[in-house]
Amino acid sequence: MVLSQVNKITGMRVALCQIPVSSQPSVNLSRVRSALEDAAAQGADLAVFPEATQIRFGSDLAAAAAPLDGWFCTGLASAAAENGVALVAGVFEPAPDGRVYNTAVAYDGAGSLVASYRKLHLFDAFGQRESDVVAPGSSVVSCLLGGLQVGLEICYDVRFPELSRALVLDGASLLLIPASWASGLFKEEHWVTLVRARAIENTVWVAAVGQVPDPDEPTHRQLAGIGRSMLVDPFGVVRTDLGPRPGIVVAEVDVSLVAEVRTALPSLTNRRGDVFG
Repeated sequence: MVLSQVNKITGMRVALCQIPVSSQPSVNLSRVRSALEDAAAQGADLAVFPEATQIRFGSDLAAAAAPLDGWFCTGLASAAAENGVALVAGVFEPAPDGRVYNTAVAYDGAGSLVASYRKLHLFDAFGQRESDVVAPGSSVVSCLLGGLQVGLEICYDVRFPELSRALVLDGASLLLIPASWASGLFKEEHWVTLVRARAIENTVWVAAVGQVPDPDEPTHRQLAGIGRSMLVDPFGVVRTDLGPRPGIVVAEVDVSLVAEVRTALPSLTNRRGDVFG
């Protein structure tokens, strides 16, 4: 497999939208709209929101789940179009077996649905069983968003390097990872290390965006994410890190740096495909 050459632009301004997520989808849609307005004012081309932006974990996901033409996703599309900013956010779709799909949707700046990705790797770890309520997806998804080829992952997926590698070999210059990374022993260190590792080993940009606790629902803080939304460059340098509190930051993704790093560090070219496939 060879790297596809599909990027149409040399740069993109990406907003990391680290928002609290409520048990009320209407509240969350309002927060998305407000964050998009802020991102647009800062000149963002793309805004990335957390996993489960629609409704936080610990809520009735099946009751909130809706097709991608439902009111919540329609609201995301309208917000993208109104602000002229592409967006990626986490939602839930009904699955045929009564569970839901944990899905990342990608809309362009005109509000058109460009791609949807259903989480492949479910968080059956650290005493949790995401698979009890969430059905796994079955496809690797990359897409052209704002002229840039991006790859989609969700949270726990970052622990599985073969997914990032497949997306990069398909031409992605930027990996987008909506997340709701829960706190726990060494888990914050894992998050930072894994996000940087995916950038370093693939010489690719990574924008990973997490939830933070909702101050209006303090009893569910343990179900919320740790934040630590990051933009990491192809050398593994953390360009921005939002820490544990709500925030929106816009940073430049310089696509030309991908080629520059791959010239200096041609690990993708040097990989032994004849041995490892």
